[in-house]
Amino acid sequence: MHVCQYSVAMDECGRNVLVKDSASDYPCLDKLDSPDGAAQLMRDVFGLHTRAEEYVYLICLMTSGRPIGFFEVSHGTCSTAPLGPREILVRALLCGAANILIVHNHPSGDMTPSRADNEMTERMREAADLIGIGLCDHIIIGGWGHYSYRAAGKLDAAV
Repeated sequence: MHVCQYSVAMDECGRNVLVKDSASDYPCLDKLDSPDGAAQLMRDVFGLHTRAEEYVYLICLMTSGRPIGFFEVSHGTCSTAPLGPREILVRALLCGAANILIVHNHPSGDMTPSRADNEMTERMREAADLIGIGLCDHIIIGGWGHYSYRAAGKLDAAV
């Protein structure tokens, strides 16, 4: 799998555009079709389990589950990272994503979703549904484990 990390910048007219930051090969997977595979990729490539502050990543996917872009969307404190639907959806639309996957870490090591995690997940699901993009999962990485909203039955499987 080719892992391309992007960011969003403004062009000379003030429009959002994609900027390719880095690319690497991750031969362990061909597509992201399971929470386990996605969590392992985020550990191996981005070291999400070792971060001292919360980071939120967006993975934009084709309908097949093949990733077309990875974004660091938010970086916060040891216990929170601000996030709104706009930041996620701008990136998803610029990539042409059919589905999205949100992944963030809990530096405490506890993978249990917070009330804020649950509220943000529901808000994202509703916003993505409105424009026809599937939120296929929200994964929380803590220590050496992870929590998947999809596996817990809190999100319909989009992929």
